Amino acid sequence: LCSMHSFIGGFYMSDFKVGDIVVRKSYGEDIYFVITEINQNNGGNPTYTLRGLFTRIEADSSGTDLLKKNSRLVDETKKKFLQEANQTLAARNLSRKINGINRLQGRPGSILHLDSSKEFLDICVNHYKSYEINCQGHTVPESQQPSVVREMLEKYRPDILIVTGHDGLKKGDVDLNSMDSYRTSRYFVQSVIEARKYEPDKNKLCIFAGACQSYFEALIKAGANFASSPGRVLIDCLDPSIVCEKVAITDPRMIVTPWSVARLTKSGTKGIGGINTRGRLKPLTGSN
Repeated sequence: LCSMHSFIGGFYMSDFKVGDIVVRKSYGEDIYFVITEINQNNGGNPTYTLRGLFTRIEADSSGTDLLKKNSRLVDETKKKFLQEANQTLAARNLSRKINGINRLQGRPGSILHLDSSKEFLDICVNHYKSYEINCQGHTVPESQQPSVVREMLEKYRPDILIVTGHDGLKKGDVDLNSMDSYRTSRYFVQSVIEARKYEPDKNKLCIFAGACQSYFEALIKAGANFASSPGRVLIDCLDPSIVCEKVAITDPRMIVTPWSVARLTKSGTKGIGGINTRGRLKPLTGSN
């Protein structure tokens, strides 16, 4: 379906509305987005804020670059996406059984997961359940995560914290070393700083922070154990949960390396990086 625009009273009017599923023509229609906001700029042409339907990317676009996708095709693609996510989890569970580690010799570390996307959070929570990991999941917009993270840490006292959602590099000639070049990285950085005020020890509280194309170096400097995205690439919705699941089920006498978790994710070492971190598996008797 093609987009339609008309000029009325000095402003461009569009058929696009919040909630529509669209693709960008200039990017080869490679990513499905949902329109989350419509802003009128000084010229009267609307700018659309977009969030990835299946990836953790945020972007903006003019209406002339957008194509609306019909609901039948979106439903088919979403069904395929969920099937692939379930197949990924099933394959990982099978691998554990084959390698004789289906029964953990302890209790997995607990997780607090803050995510701006309810859909992505639900997928990740199902992942944790398959590993019998205790998780508290909350849908919180990126901009609000810094103001609630400390309170939630004090309430739930998790072993592992995830702050994620959607992010992306802004358009144009951006400076990768400037926070202003990123859409939501500053909120993830602020959340990590607040979390480290609660627990400075990186082996007592493991933190994953970031989303697609996030400011990796700033997140690690702020105190994250693992973060995205060293190569400023897109990451899969399950990548944060795969990283933290590995930490949760690893014996505290063992080290989880950035490479060992990155190789388990779809985005790999370009999408995930970090520091060596001790596992958070708790002994069946007593506590570590």
